[in-house]
Amino acid sequence: MNIRVSDLNAYCFCPRGIYLSKVLKIKQGFSIPRSIGLISHSVRRELSIRQPILLEKMSCVNDINMILECELDNILSDALHMHRGMLDDVEYNIPFEKIRLELLSEIRIMRDKLTSMIEEIGLEEAIRHITPWMVEYPVKSDTLKLSGRIDKVMKDPGYVPVEIKTGSAPSCIWNGDRIQICAYILLLEDTLKLNKHIPFGFVEYTQIQQRRPVMATEGLRGEVIHKRDKIIEILEGFVPDACAHGSERKCMSCGYKEQCYE
Repeated sequence: MNIRVSDLNAYCFCPRGIYLSKVLKIKQGFSIPRSIGLISHSVRRELSIRQPILLEKMSCVNDINMILECELDNILSDALHMHRGMLDDVEYNIPFEKIRLELLSEIRIMRDKLTSMIEEIGLEEAIRHITPWMVEYPVKSDTLKLSGRIDKVMKDPGYVPVEIKTGSAPSCIWNGDRIQICAYILLLEDTLKLNKHIPFGFVEYTQIQQRRPVMATEGLRGEVIHKRDKIIEILEGFVPDACAHGSERKCMSCGYKEQCYE
């Protein structure tokens, strides 16, 4: 039995959600805001991954804003087409304009940061600096009983996993995100047969165009294994209490809130 790394993060949010989704196989209900949120997530994530390709299209720094906005429209149009079934009767132009307006401000932050980098180290070095070794890199370990897909793996010079987060950036890194990054570190060390520890990884917040480091301490490594074992217990029959975390805010934002107490 291998546990998905994303489920470690979900467990940190609410153990009951693991029981509802993985054991009872309940799917979260449809809502327009959730559907738009999922589409927005896919657009932001794709923009982040494509940055090196976009820089290669530049002939001068002044091109960057036009290139970014053009790519945003292309990605957004493709995403809405691919996820059209999620929108039901929602007009196409409503989510398009809503998401586009949100992302234009992020495009400006991306433009300013990339421009500053290019001016400091040059275009060629900037491209090398932001180009991942791998994207959507699948990792699996029967020894660790974990599997997942890493958004980006950088290599400069060592291997560094990067998890892309497209929601609002918190004041500090959520524990679930820290657990997720550390799990990817463990998986990289195991699958690549590295003879030394990877010391850290990054959580990348697209809305503010910022990467925050997560140190893979011994305590955090142990927490990954502990959370993995707790999920296995749920899959083997343990039923977590409703609202065990005690956070009303989590319950209000949960896609399972209607089914949780049934």
